[in-house]
Amino acid sequence: GEPGLGGGAPGDLMLEVRLAPHRLFRTEGRDVRLDLPVTPWEAALGCKLTVPTLEGGINLTVPANSQNGKRMRIKGRGLGKGDNRGDLYVVLRISMPPAAGDKEQALWRQLAEVSSYDPRENWGKSV
Repeated sequence: GEPGLGGGAPGDLMLEVRLAPHRLFRTEGRDVRLDLPVTPWEAALGCKLTVPTLEGGINLTVPANSQNGKRMRIKGRGLGKGDNRGDLYVVLRISMPPAAGDKEQALWRQLAEVSSYDPRENWGKSV
């Protein structure tokens, strides 16, 4: 900063830093969040995917039976340096394919017939 009045010590320089929005990453303090689109079958069966980080891609294992919104922490891949480094949180976003053809529709019907899963089974009931 500038010298103080009457020969006083220089003051402090204050900077305000703003990060421009990124198309993939969002910051939460030193942590970084990435919403990762996955197909229903990748979430159900599990898979290995290459996921971008601030330094480049890493291999990530999506466990079988993952749910939409599952947060996966990758330690030390956020903002900062050394021990003050934040983490990367990958949030799974299950993405349905666009309108399916006849084969896909038949497979969805087959799954509906063999599955007993009801996402509304406990919906609205007191806990």
